[in-house]
Amino acid sequence: MSGDPTTRGAEPTTIGLSVVIPAYNEEERLKRAIPPIVRHLRAANRTFEIIVVDDGSQDGTSAVTKKLAESLPGLQLISYRPNRGKGSAVRAGMLAAVGDLVLFTDADQSTPIGELDQLLAKIEHGGYDMAIGSRAIAGAEVEETQGWHRVLAAKLFGGASRLLTVRGIADTQCGFKCMTREVAQKVFPQVTSDTAIFDIEMLAVAAREGYRIAELPVTWVHDQDTRIPYDLRRALRIWGELFRIRRAQKIGWPLQANTQPRRTAS
Repeated sequence: MSGDPTTRGAEPTTIGLSVVIPAYNEEERLKRAIPPIVRHLRAANRTFEIIVVDDGSQDGTSAVTKKLAESLPGLQLISYRPNRGKGSAVRAGMLAAVGDLVLFTDADQSTPIGELDQLLAKIEHGGYDMAIGSRAIAGAEVEETQGWHRVLAAKLFGGASRLLTVRGIADTQCGFKCMTREVAQKVFPQVTSDTAIFDIEMLAVAAREGYRIAELPVTWVHDQDTRIPYDLRRALRIWGELFRIRRAQKIGWPLQANTQPRRTAS
């Protein structure tokens, strides 16, 4: 198959929200995840599209998405081979999105779609350009934690990312982030990482561009059937990727995220 994304179908004239779901071997999760997302957005009376990006899956991810799209006209598929990584999948979806606001969320729905409402409120009414879910600030509910080794590694890596790339964000890696389409179109062409830590580079670019970022506590449940397993070899690659991002973005001193809202006229 070609390495280029497949052409998407015709778009509605106006879409309020695009939901991007990166997917690698997610045929079963998509069956469970997409209907609740659709129900929530319909209940909120939002015009929307859902973009599933099949990142070179070896299972029926594309077939399942196409089947679901038969009854859900707003469901779109981008598919390519070979597998490139989560960062590549999210970037492809975010740049293809046509909604005024764009969310990316994981297929396992570790953060449930109901948490979206508070993110949208911060962008639509709170003076922010981007709103991100966090498991690391007061009010977050982590219902099932990861193994101790993953928790420790995440804390060490989080500290290093703040020292080397971007400060002011407690949790860079929660896969639940929303922004205006204008921000997505400005930031994602500058994101070079295809890996699971693309979020760090995305936030560093957003900080450099001066966008205002709200970090909000969310509910989060760890899925033991993760598509991103932890082992020493992968850990070393991820650390190497962090330093590569720093070089790619020419970061000398860590960038400071702007977490204050834009002043609005009273």
